[in-house]
Amino acid sequence: MQEEIRILKEGEQEELERFLERAFGHGRGFFTRRSPNLWAQATECALILKSEDKILGHVGTYPLELVVGPSTIHTGAISAVATDPSVRGKGYMSKLMETSIGIMADRKMPLSVLWGDRQRYGHFGYEHCGLRYKLDLNRRSLERARIKPAIIEEVDPGDPSVVTRVRQLHSTLKYRVERKFFDLVLKRFGGIRVFLGDEGYLISQGQYSSGDLVLEEVVSPTGREPELVLGAMNRTFAQKASLELEAISTPSQRRLYEAASYWTVAPQGMFRIVDWPRLACALSPYFAQAATKLPPFEISIGCQWQGKVQVATITWDGSNFTSREGRGAASYVELEEPQLVGALLGGPFFTKSLGLFGRLLPVPIHIPYLDKA
Repeated sequence: MQEEIRILKEGEQEELERFLERAFGHGRGFFTRRSPNLWAQATECALILKSEDKILGHVGTYPLELVVGPSTIHTGAISAVATDPSVRGKGYMSKLMETSIGIMADRKMPLSVLWGDRQRYGHFGYEHCGLRYKLDLNRRSLERARIKPAIIEEVDPGDPSVVTRVRQLHSTLKYRVERKFFDLVLKRFGGIRVFLGDEGYLISQGQYSSGDLVLEEVVSPTGREPELVLGAMNRTFAQKASLELEAISTPSQRRLYEAASYWTVAPQGMFRIVDWPRLACALSPYFAQAATKLPPFEISIGCQWQGKVQVATITWDGSNFTSREGRGAASYVELEEPQLVGALLGGPFFTKSLGLFGRLLPVPIHIPYLDKA
């Protein structure tokens, strides 16, 4: 039985959708409704395994541009990992995942992210890390924080002028995902609600329901996020709202924390370093900004996975931060890839062995549910 692993071709989209519906047990049209922004890229990013002209496996490998302050990380997002129920246990998932990691390396994506089981994907080097806060806000907590509602209106997410305005406001976020298909992102999940005002915008789930809000995003360049939340609660007769944020302290974030009734912390997802020297280089502008109060240092860091080691040498001279491939510093530390990505992005991972560089960690990132593959 001849097997072929390749990117989806034009004309195979419907076959792939029927395969995914069968593999996951979802209803007809689920994937095009849930993720139109991903489906628009299927013939560039959907990796399939075919045998006897039949799709037997799939791994989506989609580009995700993570903006981290002055840095941008070209990231590969893994989506809809599936094998035909009749052929599970034959190693097709492993073949597809390894091929996907190779494609990300070829496409110069130094980091990868997915959302799944730790044991299942830990086999491929992925680790839960990257911190996010989930805030619960209610009328009592907002009142105690002396928040007054912003004036907002619900708008049509399909209106091109709305898409343009929301895109402009979204670009003011220091930690975000660049959205190539912003109009399609606003159509995810079978319907979302968008509220817009002079202070910014708010996006929530549940276009067809009123009441308590599950917030996807709140953006206010003037730092009035709590006011937007209360304004949306008033519009929808909600008693409470929930919101996820990157785990970093800014004036706007602190106002939201102070207005919250409760918070929890959880990982952003499962991450894997694909190309460590390239990732260190991409993050250098962020590290330069974060290192201003540290004395000069230099360290070489090895990223080891399954017998292969990638090394980057990181140098801070007090004014310039540089990264180069190879071992060029007297100080050398080697970590397994899951340990390094965990230390880099945050979680219960030790950074003491990384010396002064460890004081720049974790790197704050944020992938809203809107942008998850």
